Amino acid sequence: MSTTDFDTIFKRNFIYFTQIFLFYGIFIAFAVKTPTIFLNTWLLKAHVESPLGGSIILAAIVLKLSLYGILRLILPVLPKAYMEYTYIIYLIGVITIIYASLSTLRTIDVKELIAYSSVSHAAVYLLGVFSNSIQGIEGGINLGLAHGLVSPGLFICAGGILYDRSHTRLIAFYRGMAQIMPLFAILFFILCLANCGAPLTFNFIGEFMSLYGIFETSSLFGVLASLSIIFSAGYTIYMYQRISFGGSYSSIFTVNIPDLNKREFIVLITLVVPTVALGIYPGLILDAIHYSVSTLIYSCDFSTIRCDAPEAWGVYFNNNNPEGVSAYADTVSQICQECLSGIKDISNDYSCWICDDSPIKIGEDRL
Repeated sequence: MSTTDFDTIFKRNFIYFTQIFLFYGIFIAFAVKTPTIFLNTWLLKAHVESPLGGSIILAAIVLKLSLYGILRLILPVLPKAYMEYTYIIYLIGVITIIYASLSTLRTIDVKELIAYSSVSHAAVYLLGVFSNSIQGIEGGINLGLAHGLVSPGLFICAGGILYDRSHTRLIAFYRGMAQIMPLFAILFFILCLANCGAPLTFNFIGEFMSLYGIFETSSLFGVLASLSIIFSAGYTIYMYQRISFGGSYSSIFTVNIPDLNKREFIVLITLVVPTVALGIYPGLILDAIHYSVSTLIYSCDFSTIRCDAPEAWGVYFNNNNPEGVSAYADTVSQICQECLSGIKDISNDYSCWICDDSPIKIGEDRL
C-alpha cells in the first residue's frame, strides 16, 4: 500500500491470507506486551526490580498499549484473521489466567504478587476485546482503565509506603499494620476490593462486561475465564489479611511505623475516588465509547471467509439473493472501492453510482 496512514489502511480490505500473515506478527507482538503465558517472564523482573515510578508507569500506561494496539489495528483491519483464531486466543487467555492466579497464590513478595495479578487481569480484558460483542469490547476497555487506576495504587501502597518504612517486600514481615496505620488500612482495603472485582468498583463493571462478552462467544471459555473472580478474591484478600491483620504487630519492627502523611493520602485518594465513582456510575465511560465500539463488530459467513476468488463470491451472492447476481450487482454492488471499501460488480461493468468512477470488476479488488 506504500502508506502507514490509518484512514487509508482502514479502507483497505486485505485478502484472507494477507490478514493471517499480518495477524501472526501483530498478535505475537501484543501478546508479549499484554503479557500472555510463556511471554510474561519479563514483566515480573520489570515490576519487582524497577523503582516505584517505573512500576506505576508500567502498570498504568505501558501494559495498556497492547489493548490500544488491538483496538486500533487487529479488530478493524484484520477481522477475518482474528475471528478465525478466536478460540485459540481464548485458550491462551484462559491458561494465562489460571497460571498467573496460581503463581500469585504462592508468591511471598508483595510487588511480585501485584505483578502476577496484573497478568491475570490483562488476560481477562484480552479475552473481552476478542469476543466480537459490544459488551465484551466495552468491558475490556473499562477493565483496562480500571486496572490503570487500581494497580498503581497497590504499587504505591506496597512500594511507596510499606517499603519506604520497612525496606522489605516480604509479606511475612508485615503483620498487624491496621493497628498502627488505620488510614492506610482503609484505603488499602478499598484498592484490594477493587482488585478482586467487588461490586461498586470500576473493576467490577469491566470484569463483568468482559465475562458477559466471553459467555456470548463460548460458554465453556466463559466458565473457565470466570475462575479469575475466585482466584483474584483469594490471593487479594489473603494478601490483605496477612499485611493488615495476621495477629499482633510484627516484632521485627522496633519502632512504630507512622501512618499516611498528607502527600501519600492525596495520591491514594485521587486513585480511590474515581475507582469507586465510575463503579457507581460507569455511564460516563460507556456512553463515550459506545458508538466507536459498535463500529468494531463484524458479522462474517465462515463458509466464505477463506474465499477470495471472484467465482466464489459470485456463488455466494447468487445463493443468498433470489433475484440472481445481476440484480444484486445492479442495486448494491455498483460501488467502487473508495466509496464502499471494495464491493464491486460481479457480472457486468458499471460505473460507481456514488462518485461515477470508471468500472472495476471484483476480480481486481475484492472484499
